[in-house]
Amino acid sequence: MALGDLILNESGQVTGVRVLSTDSSGTNLEISLQLSGTIRGVVETTLWTYTTLTRPDGSVYGTGQGVMTTQDGDVIHLIGHGSGRTPPPGETTHFRTMLHPHSTSPKYADLNGIGLAGEYDVNPDGSAVNKCWEWK
Repeated sequence: MALGDLILNESGQVTGVRVLSTDSSGTNLEISLQLSGTIRGVVETTLWTYTTLTRPDGSVYGTGQGVMTTQDGDVIHLIGHGSGRTPPPGETTHFRTMLHPHSTSPKYADLNGIGLAGEYDVNPDGSAVNKCWEWK
């Protein structure tokens, strides 16, 4: 297995955070995120809602759903999962992710059967960068 071409390159901002629970299993947050960038060189915007569970050992697991719209009007639905670690205060959280795209657009239909391996970083100010490569 190898990573292929960079498919998705975007940046944006966390737009909301809500505490869902906090108990012995950890703290569960709901995050809203808006990103913009390119998919295969085409300008796009993406909206996400995801949850993160920060566990007592400092590990973080996230899962969520997103919807992407390209400048050409194509829509790509996304399901994502990621893992990371809680950073020291004031430092960036680094997630390693797997995105599963689906689109009815013929232009992006080939994405329906693949995974996108990615790096998603969230800075303390809520700014974020997401990059994904085709997993061959």
